[in-house]
Amino acid sequence: MKTAALARGRLQDRIVVFFVALLAAVQLASFFSIRYVIDRTAQGTLREELRTGARVFQRLQQQTSQRLVDSAVVLTSDFAFRSAVASNDRETILSVLRNHAARINATGVALVNLEGKVVADTMVPAAEGKPFPNPRMVALADSVGRASGIRLVEGRPYHSVIVPVLAPRPIAWVSMDFMIDDAVARDLRNLTLAEVSFVRVPPPAAGETEVLATTLSRLRRPGLWLHGHAIVAAGAAGKRVDMAGEPYESLAAPLEGTDGLHTVLQRPVNEELAPYLGLEAAMLIIAGLSLAVTLAGAIRIARRITQPVEQLAEAAREIERGNYDVRVGIRSDDEIGSLAAAFDGMVHGLAERDRMRDVLGKVASTDVVNRLMDSTIKLGGLEVEATVMFTDMRNFTGIAESLKPQESLAMLNRLLTVISEVIESHDGVVDKFLGDGAMGVFGAPVHRDDDVQRAVRAALDIRARVAALGPELAARGLPAPVVGVGINTARVIAGNIGSPSRMNYTVLGDGVNLAARLEGLTKRYLVPIVVGERTRDLSKGFVWRELDKVRVRGKSVAVRIYEPLGREGQLLPADLVRLAQWHEALEAFRARQWPEARELLDALATDPRYARLVVLYTNYLNDLAAHPPGPDWDAAFTLYDK
Repeated sequence: MKTAALARGRLQDRIVVFFVALLAAVQLASFFSIRYVIDRTAQGTLREELRTGARVFQRLQQQTSQRLVDSAVVLTSDFAFRSAVASNDRETILSVLRNHAARINATGVALVNLEGKVVADTMVPAAEGKPFPNPRMVALADSVGRASGIRLVEGRPYHSVIVPVLAPRPIAWVSMDFMIDDAVARDLRNLTLAEVSFVRVPPPAAGETEVLATTLSRLRRPGLWLHGHAIVAAGAAGKRVDMAGEPYESLAAPLEGTDGLHTVLQRPVNEELAPYLGLEAAMLIIAGLSLAVTLAGAIRIARRITQPVEQLAEAAREIERGNYDVRVGIRSDDEIGSLAAAFDGMVHGLAERDRMRDVLGKVASTDVVNRLMDSTIKLGGLEVEATVMFTDMRNFTGIAESLKPQESLAMLNRLLTVISEVIESHDGVVDKFLGDGAMGVFGAPVHRDDDVQRAVRAALDIRARVAALGPELAARGLPAPVVGVGINTARVIAGNIGSPSRMNYTVLGDGVNLAARLEGLTKRYLVPIVVGERTRDLSKGFVWRELDKVRVRGKSVAVRIYEPLGREGQLLPADLVRLAQWHEALEAFRARQWPEARELLDALATDPRYARLVVLYTNYLNDLAAHPPGPDWDAAFTLYDK
């Protein structure tokens, strides 16, 4: 019951998880789709606002430049200022420049002569007598009468204005500089509603971004160092960057008349998304309530399904234990009720089928019974390649005469039980029992790629198991049995013979007959196993002793016959040496080198395992000496018996 409860729990959990996961997936997809749309909308809005701010900044920059130019023109038009410039007295000029710088709140004022050299500079006194550092602006002022722009002085940005000193022709140039610092950036932030930064961005390989002035907090300034190149590369298209863990939409615009100086405008994304956070919270609450309702409904539905399934599972386990009296007993008009009724019918059918299988299993192989029960075997057959085995007990008639009928039957049943167990353990089929022997088939009705291997291994195991029966039967007062095994692989007809009402599954053909004759040859050669040539060729991993070449009556082609001595690696080195000597003698015999063959056979005569073969081949040699063969002699022995 515990196992059933666990099974029900797993099915119930899967049903619940499926419904809840399905709803959660739909809700998550909806949530992230909406969030994506909101994010894209916010991004578009922020970037458009930043572009508007950039246009406002450019307009302010133009207005500031114009205002500064106007102030500078008023200054240079002053008679006292022109007189001081004309005096060429440095101290007088510096005094006048400082006075006018204070009047217009300029950071510094410089006088530049017509040769482009600095006459006096209130901000950088060391620049006096040197070329003006921004000749491009002087040239622009010379061509259009005035110039304004941004320039760096000692690494700081300044808004510079250059106008001529007229008397009435230009006699010098006045440069007025206004520092751009964090205070200027804050004033611009109030007008553009965006964070304002002035940065210098060298080429990517030359270094990181330098922040000249900014309204950003110290916590977020490192974001400009990291992302400055990317922001400037995006330009007016805008780019989203991470500023100390908070996303910012950023836009860059180059400063007028500069190389590498840019204004960066930024807005925090979360600020734009703030109005949507309430909508997200409402969506999450609705999603939570939906999941709770779905969970409760899924549990209820799952229980209505899993409880009958639990009953069916418990009934199935009873059937597995062999109890066919179990019934489910579920009564309902839905599909579960139909399943329960079908299950009860199935139990009845299984009981009948099991009974029939048990009866058939007593008289036929399990594989054949399974095919019969599956209704796949009909009267008739197919040509297949199979390996056929015949076994026979030596001198059973003589043994039976010395035993009581019950003792003979007991010994025979014990022997056939061992043979059947071995054949079936190697997935062979016991086709039939033939008095004191049995016929086995490997490869029909079920084909396996290693059927030949299985047959040879089965023969070796029969040899070992029968030998082990000796002590067991001796303890019961019975003689030790000796069994011969013949094996042949060939194309045979496998199928049912008989009538539609009574049939027998078997294999037929010349290959079957040859297997039976090979079993008979075990008596001639006094060996436990004789195997046909094709069986030997198709099997691997065994040590073979070739016995002879035989010609079956009615066949013109002789076949070689072999005895499997064991599996590779099992024989002793001395045994392998003897085997090589035997094969050398056999080859000499077939090559008509009969003196050499006789000498090699004599060397093997003292080995009891080769004694019978030595006698047979010695007789061959004697007969050949008395009756020399013709040129068509093939060293084969002809089987005259059926």
